[in-house]
Amino acid sequence: MRRPVARLTAAAALLAVAAPAGAAGGGGGGDSAVVPLGKFRVPIIDAGRMDGDLELELAVTPGEGGDAAALGAAQPALRAAMLSALLDFAQLRASPRVAVDAEALATLLDNAAHAADPQAGHVLILEVKTRAARGAP
Repeated sequence: MRRPVARLTAAAALLAVAAPAGAAGGGGGGDSAVVPLGKFRVPIIDAGRMDGDLELELAVTPGEGGDAAALGAAQPALRAAMLSALLDFAQLRASPRVAVDAEALATLLDNAAHAADPQAGHVLILEVKTRAARGAP
């Protein structure tokens, strides 16, 4: 099973760059029921060339009866699942010249989160944008 070199290179770069924005479940007071997953940037590949970037900031809520602290402990697995889903979405369904289909993206991310941790509720897309590659038409 071969994977495109650009995809593997992008994944390695993202793992180094996309560190969590903060501690799981937040660090301050209060009982936050949102677990931040941080920022992600994945390449948009079209016809074998880099066409741009898909940039997002994500968080996840616990499902019914779920615990934010337990979900925070699963943060590395959730981030890996999000990265995999985002790489697929960016390659198959994203373009820097067309608005992002947020409904399809949200469904894809929710399914990936549930597969990584059944206690995950919904993935919150806090920010999403695309950017054309330098020199792209």
